[in-house]
Amino acid sequence: MREQIVSKKCGECHGPYALGVKMGNMIFTTQIGTGPDGEMVAGGMAEQTKATMENAKHVLEAAGASFDDVARVTIYIDDINAIPEMNAVYKTYFREHDFPARCCTQCVKMVEGCRVEMEFTAVIQ
Repeated sequence: MREQIVSKKCGECHGPYALGVKMGNMIFTTQIGTGPDGEMVAGGMAEQTKATMENAKHVLEAAGASFDDVARVTIYIDDINAIPEMNAVYKTYFREHDFPARCCTQCVKMVEGCRVEMEFTAVIQ
């Protein structure tokens, strides 16, 4: 059974999709760098990566999980050369040397002003 995950700490969805979904012991969420008001945060890759990670953290917490439960992340960025800047923020959300599986690819056209989008899959034990 699919359970919708919501968090008042994240902006509302602007389309036909869920902020997060829990099915059995799995949690799925896709996030971008928006603030609680739903607007894209100001700044560059680092600021948007932080907002993206914070949004994911809030959804995971609302579902009873944390970044320790994340098994896989798929990352879409607007410039492949920005991976080091994105990684500098991303890695601070996980325990050192205990990262989930990951794919990162360049996406040339995303939502206006969006630099990074991430899909998270978590499994609660």
